[in-house]
Amino acid sequence: MLPDDELAVVRTAGQLYRLIQMELSTQPTPPPALAFLRLRLGLQTTTRTHASLIRPSTHLTVLFPRPVRAKEWKHLADSTTLTLPPLRPLRWVRDTIRILTGVAASSAFVGMVLATRPFGLLWFPPLLMAAFVGLVTYRVLFVVTQSLVLEFPIRTLGELAQTLVETYPEQFREPGLPSTSPEAAWQRFTQTLAQELSVDPAEIHPDSSIFLHHPP
Repeated sequence: MLPDDELAVVRTAGQLYRLIQMELSTQPTPPPALAFLRLRLGLQTTTRTHASLIRPSTHLTVLFPRPVRAKEWKHLADSTTLTLPPLRPLRWVRDTIRILTGVAASSAFVGMVLATRPFGLLWFPPLLMAAFVGLVTYRVLFVVTQSLVLEFPIRTLGELAQTLVETYPEQFREPGLPSTSPEAAWQRFTQTLAQELSVDPAEIHPDSSIFLHHPP
């Protein structure tokens, strides 16, 4: 149902079409239960865990022990065709990377300053060099510690389901009209509107009055 106050200002077929599209794009987020059911089915396959032990309050660390975490997390994503949030480096690894990145950038900056004794605009090269060294150090350390990317960004299975429906709601909506191009959607809209107004669909253009031959 379209809001009456917004319908009151609609005068053309194009305005009505855009209002309908906007209303469809702001439909409520699907319930997390839909995501949870898909996750539970995938977990029964990947972790061999009994369904009765898979609850929204179940911690992901219980379902995915650290030795097999990365492998089983990827397996769950593949089996459910869901885009799961990526695992993060362990907290101590993240802190170490930040510290080493800061030390490397600071050392590069101090070294450049002592070597060049800059003044005025010549301060920019040391700053750029420090930023470059920090970026390279961060990327290298991140790649080197890939085997330690084992921490979940969320805690429980229920939080995971909620995150998935909020981030990718289209994956959990009940089947409806097939996804089409904007041109095909407009054509379907004009055909429906033409039937309601008993006119030829070819007469309906974005700037056409929605009343056409039927003024209020």
